[in-house]
Amino acid sequence: MGRLDNKVALISGGAQGIGAADAVLFSMEGAKVVVGDINREAGMALVNEINEKGGTACYVHLDVSVENDW
Repeated sequence: MGRLDNKVALISGGAQGIGAADAVLFSMEGAKVVVGDINREAGMALVNEINEKGGTACYVHLDVSVENDW
């Protein structure tokens, strides 16, 4: 049982760097992860990696400088 079972983590800037590390860690702890990022290619690659390892993740396009994306 993970510390984040039955939780959903929304991670902006989640495709690379600290955001990606958080996404992987949170999924390992049981959270369902939503990776929000402007970089679709990197975001989808991370989501595929998480899902292949047994986690649950999805990607959404997110440009934090665009209010409608929020």
